[in-house]
Amino acid sequence: MIRSYNVVLSHEDWTLLTDKYDEEDLRVLMKIRTPSFEKMEENIIAEAYVRDPLILNELINIIKSNNRVTRVKIIENVRTKNELRALILLSAKLRGGISELLMNKGAYYISERISNGLEKWSLVIDDKIFREIILPTLKEYTYSLKIIEKDDGNLVSVKNLLTSKEFEIIYKAYKMGYFDWPKKVDLKELSEELGISKAATLQALRRAMRKLIRNYVDNLV
Repeated sequence: MIRSYNVVLSHEDWTLLTDKYDEEDLRVLMKIRTPSFEKMEENIIAEAYVRDPLILNELINIIKSNNRVTRVKIIENVRTKNELRALILLSAKLRGGISELLMNKGAYYISERISNGLEKWSLVIDDKIFREIILPTLKEYTYSLKIIEKDDGNLVSVKNLLTSKEFEIIYKAYKMGYFDWPKKVDLKELSEELGISKAATLQALRRAMRKLIRNYVDNLV
């Protein structure tokens, strides 16, 4: 049976060194992974969100210090009112990484979010393979490990119904108190924080909320 899991772990990798930062100060989304099994490497496009540009510099140095990483390059960054968003290209050796284990064992989908020294993986995989092969290996090679089996009937986490931009806007709106009553920030303040227009912010919010509400209603019937 194919199941969806959330796996939260820490292990001997550069991600462990992010534990000195709060999630509000630093979080990284691994957006696209392209493996090359011939070279035993993977090319990754990641988004880093930091409060302070100095933290971004420290993050790059942390990534470069890891012996699995062969290349790191910032290709774009955007400054908003309280945050810096950076698009990062990096290449890393597959051997010894969690992604190698998951890809080699036939995961249908994987995504990764990094903050507070933890890797938060979402994956879709055969249940028997996960329990009999992957889980014992993870227990052996991780410092901390938490497994959450998704039992809501959705193979992919709800957040993956959204584009990365929609997810980030919803996340930021929630964290800043846009959905509170009374609102802690208005649409103008939220759009300034995101670095986009009020119209674009409102349009993205409406799109994201429609997707989430539709998913919720569909699973009620």
